[in-house]
Amino acid sequence: MVSEGFHPPDLRALHPLAAAHGGGGRHMKDVMLQTAKILLLGLFVILVWGIFHGSRRRVDFAVLRSEVQEVFGTSGMKEGDAQLLRRLYGVNGGELANWYLLTAEDNMAVEELLLVECASSEQAGQVRLAAEKRAETQKNNFEGYGPEQVQLLDNCVIQEEDPYVLFVVSERAQEVKTAFLKGL
Repeated sequence: MVSEGFHPPDLRALHPLAAAHGGGGRHMKDVMLQTAKILLLGLFVILVWGIFHGSRRRVDFAVLRSEVQEVFGTSGMKEGDAQLLRRLYGVNGGELANWYLLTAEDNMAVEELLLVECASSEQAGQVRLAAEKRAETQKNNFEGYGPEQVQLLDNCVIQEEDPYVLFVVSERAQEVKTAFLKGL
């Protein structure tokens, strides 16, 4: 039973923070605002990271292929099939989302175009490594008697833009790379 003369003790005197901030209510409000700011900043950082890193680009492969092919040119070139893709790169075309291969009709020419849309980041890395190996193999094949071919191979473009990979051996390799990047 509480008497009418009972007054609860002044708790502000027990805690210096409570005394300084009017009993703690104002302090609690400040803490909540700080927490909300930190949470919003964290959410913003995650959102920005997701925009730049979390989502893979997807473009219409047929359109990208057409844009790259237009700059590369197809004169003196033949389209490669899955068997040739496997022989030259060690890559199974059936495991790729999309791919396009052009090789020179002349055995003494090294001009080549490989455009691939991969199913995963790991696969894109594997295709890039296969393209690097292909360029090195071709350099070794033409070393000593094909200086023009070796120069083209030295200036080849191997570009990985997840999930896409471009490999170009051509006098117009940089122009093809520009079209590729623009198409993404």
